[in-house]
Amino acid sequence: MEKPIGVLDSGVGGLTVVKSIQKILPHEDIIYFGDSKNVPYGNREEDEIFTLTMAMLKYFEKRNVKMVAIACNTISTIADRFRDKFDFPIVDIITPTVNHIENMGIDKMVILGTDFTIRTKAYEKLLRERRKDYEISSERSPRLAELVDRGDYKSREIYDTIGGHLESISQMGNFYNIVLACTHYPIVEDIFLELDPTLNYINPGFQQAKAMRMILHEKGILKKEGKGSLQVLTSGSPEIYQMVLNKLEMRDVGEIKTVEIPPYLE
Repeated sequence: MEKPIGVLDSGVGGLTVVKSIQKILPHEDIIYFGDSKNVPYGNREEDEIFTLTMAMLKYFEKRNVKMVAIACNTISTIADRFRDKFDFPIVDIITPTVNHIENMGIDKMVILGTDFTIRTKAYEKLLRERRKDYEISSERSPRLAELVDRGDYKSREIYDTIGGHLESISQMGNFYNIVLACTHYPIVEDIFLELDPTLNYINPGFQQAKAMRMILHEKGILKKEGKGSLQVLTSGSPEIYQMVLNKLEMRDVGEIKTVEIPPYLE
C-alpha cells in the first residue's frame, strides 16, 4: 500500500495548499490535519507553536506518511526546528515561494502575513540571502486568519479588514506584488481581487506543491497512477472545513472527522 502525504495547518487555510497538491499530484493520497482547536497560531509564541506542531508531526509519523507539507507560513518560519527529528521530508511553504520570486525576477513586494510571520522576517531574511537589493515591505494582520476560520466570507468585518490592509499597502508606495503569506488568505482571494484587481497576489501554496512534486520524484516515491484520496481531520469543528471545501470547489472528500491527538511531551 502506498504511503500518504501529510498536510498540516493551524486551521482551514492549508486546504488551499491541498487544492494545489491535488492539481499537481493527482494520484497522491493526502491526510490533512487542521488544528482549529488552537487557531490562530500567528499570535502565539514560538515555543508554543513548536509544541503544537510536534504533536501533529508525531501523529503523522504514526500514520506512516512519506512526506509532510507545512501548509502554514507561521509554522514554516520555524521549520528548521523539526527537520532532523523525523525520517520523512518536511516541506515548508516559504522556501518554494522565495525560489519563485527569485526565478520570476520580482524586485519589490509586500509580505502580508500574521503577527508571528511578519515579526520573524522569515521571507525578508531568505530573500536577502539571495539578493541584497530587494525592495520589501510588510503588512501584519493579527485578525484576518481568525476571521477566515469563522467562515463568514460575506461579513462586513472581513471586507473591512482586507480593505484596511489594501489601503495601508497603497500608502507604502508603488507596489504590485503582494505575497499572501498565510494559507488562510487565498480562501478569500476573490475579496482581495474584488477590492483591488490591479495587484498581483502571489499564492505560496502552489509553489509548495511544485516543490513537493520535485522531492517525491527525486526520492523515487512519486505516485504515478490511481485516483488520489483526501481525508480531512481536525481538532475542532468539522463544519467550517466543509464550508471551505465548498468555497474552493473541492470534491470527492470523505467524512470530515474531529480527532484528538496526544499532546507533545519533550
